[in-house]
Amino acid sequence: MSTLQLAIATDFAGEFSRIEKINDILYKISQAGFTHIHWCFEWDGDYIYSSYEMEQIKEWLDQYGMKAKALHASKGSKRNVNLIDGHYRKDYTSDVEYNRKAGVELIKNRVDLAACMGAEEIVLHLYVPHFTIQEKPEAEEHFYQQVFRSFDELQPYCTHKGVRICIENLFDMPERYELDQLDRLFARYPSQFMGFCLDTGHANMVWGRKMTDIIHRYKDHLYAIHIHDNSGSADFHQVPGDGNINWQEVMTAVATTTYELPLVLELMCYDENMEGFLKKAYEAGDKLTGMYWKAKGNRNTGI
Repeated sequence: MSTLQLAIATDFAGEFSRIEKINDILYKISQAGFTHIHWCFEWDGDYIYSSYEMEQIKEWLDQYGMKAKALHASKGSKRNVNLIDGHYRKDYTSDVEYNRKAGVELIKNRVDLAACMGAEEIVLHLYVPHFTIQEKPEAEEHFYQQVFRSFDELQPYCTHKGVRICIENLFDMPERYELDQLDRLFARYPSQFMGFCLDTGHANMVWGRKMTDIIHRYKDHLYAIHIHDNSGSADFHQVPGDGNINWQEVMTAVATTTYELPLVLELMCYDENMEGFLKKAYEAGDKLTGMYWKAKGNRNTGI
């Protein structure tokens, strides 16, 4: 019997509101050999999970003998993330207090779900409105003032629940804004509360082979990971090996960080044969995990 621990994001085949379909997806994931899931349904938008739904999800995981490695939280209401063009119902970066607090409440909802499932981290997007900042440089500090207010409020809640927030690297903004946001957050908050989620596909689009430099830069903050491949030009979420990422280099770098297995595959299924796709994904994850352990062993033995 395999001892491999491996996770996959639940939305690889899309979003579903019919519970029979969600249940079937979890069943297929378990049958493919995955031991963990990364709950990715409703990763964007205003959806609030009921406490009853949380119990239902936990029962499904128990039924199929799986655990939750993490979940993907929502930034809030869908909007143009590159600029400030009004105010939205749930937005933890908003300068309208009601809606900022509503965004905080939405994140707390995902923290509750993570705690119910036994996950220790949530992944969150932080979009810097760089178009607005380029036109009005003074807007940048006000933006971060609101962001810090929200995270200051979330910190004791997350600490009490035992759930860390991990900020994901994105491709929707110039590099300087990406690095600046991470540097600001890690300078302000302890790693027990705030961490980094490495998204390999996004990193490939922004940094290419320099991705390993970013991994080393934030190696003491890396607590979540999204593994997927692409050619560097579009966010295809392909199975590792189908794009141009040098996985040996990436896994060797990841092995030097604080990250703890299992790896998390965040993929999109382009195959009508879902079982075949999951088999291919599992085999790719197995290979990457082997690279990780080999690099870890070489590092520990001084090779």
